Amino acid sequence: MPVHLAFDYGLRRIGLAASDERGTLALALETHVEGRDGSVVARVRELIALRGVETLVVGLPLTADGREGDLAAAARRFAAILERETGLPVVLWDERYSSAEADRWLKGTRTGTREDRDAVAAAIILQSYLDSLAAGGRS
Repeated sequence: MPVHLAFDYGLRRIGLAASDERGTLALALETHVEGRDGSVVARVRELIALRGVETLVVGLPLTADGREGDLAAAARRFAAILERETGLPVVLWDERYSSAEADRWLKGTRTGTREDRDAVAAAIILQSYLDSLAAGGRS
């Protein structure tokens, strides 16, 4: 099974998660902070090489009624940059409520920071995608 790398895109922070080698379990990795952590594309290239990533999944932040706003347009631009710079296929995946779910997962933990939230949200996005694949959904 291919390894997938997922992103919870934000203008300042980008959460990253990767699947296990079987492509069934999503694991929160890290959060890239714009202006602090260098080039996100360079980091993505490192993770692709380290983990043998074959597919990138970018969370698409839709409104509750399924419409796209400014952040969705920015996520689409980010996805296009990743596709161009890595040559890998990029899937846009509905990420509605992933940050709220990440907050619930982290509630009560001592280490639950905003950066943790973004990485966990990326894992939630990726797990939704992986579950869809397992159920015979799109790839």
